[in-house]
Amino acid sequence: MLAFRSLCTLISVCVALIAPLHAATGMAEPLPLNQLRYITEHSPPHNFVENGELQGPAVDLLLAATAKAGSPLNKSDILVQPWARGYRNALEGPNTVLFNTIRTESRETLFKWAGPTGTERYVIVAPRKNNLHIKTAAELSQYRIGAIRDDAGEYYLRELEIPKHVITLANNVNYLGKMLKAGRIDMWAFGEDGWQQALEDSGIDSKNYEVVYVLKTNDYYFAFSLDIDDKVVAAMQRGIDAVIEGRIKSSNDSKD
Repeated sequence: MLAFRSLCTLISVCVALIAPLHAATGMAEPLPLNQLRYITEHSPPHNFVENGELQGPAVDLLLAATAKAGSPLNKSDILVQPWARGYRNALEGPNTVLFNTIRTESRETLFKWAGPTGTERYVIVAPRKNNLHIKTAAELSQYRIGAIRDDAGEYYLRELEIPKHVITLANNVNYLGKMLKAGRIDMWAFGEDGWQQALEDSGIDSKNYEVVYVLKTNDYYFAFSLDIDDKVVAAMQRGIDAVIEGRIKSSNDSKD
């Protein structure tokens, strides 16, 4: 009987020791989607601030996808930051999601991904008056090219092995637009969908500029900091898929 009591006591002690160890090693539930930190930038037409309100199809998709996943998000939960700062915050984490983020080979292992949220061509823009006709990537090395720091445009220029000394990096679009207008750079690498509006927002007439070269076409995604649990990323992906499927069904129904 005494031996039995001793065995029970020993088991109780082991359970008491193991329980806090189990909790300390993790096995806490991951944060739901609506408790993560979401960061975007002012970059029309995909995500932008107009009349003090965050708008755009990427924002709409985020709100719809989190709702489908059972973890609805509000616009007020989304931070708007310059791209370079938001990118650094997403790299460092914790619990941070950056959008819209071009998914490139060089970024592949830096984040976890859910999407795609859209597609865009990255292009080289130059003043019309210069009448430039770029036929090969090698020709770009003859010109001074501006790009946003840590933006896909910078990565594409690096991939093409454009010399560093001809690339000017800046943290915001307005600064590059003014440099382009002043002739301090010859060209600007940016997304095709947004470069005209970006120039107009800087007080520059976009009609005086044109696309002279196409760098690359790639997809946008939600980029999750690496500390976020895979289950949370998968929940976002299911939400995105459900939203897209619903849109396709609605479109097909309207055609009938």
